[in-house]
Amino acid sequence: MTDPGETTVSEEDQQFLRHRVFCELLMPAGRRCLLRDCHDGDCFRR
Repeated sequence: MTDPGETTVSEEDQQFLRHRVFCELLMPAGRRCLLRDCHDGDCFRR
């Protein structure tokens, strides 16, 4: 099982520079928002 809030990507030649893929905020039920990082508006669980 993976945690979407911890998923990151990096360029092949810059492995030390990582970018978060999904929003890391926890929602009331303890699950994470599944929208892109830095999304506009409220968090949402699709």
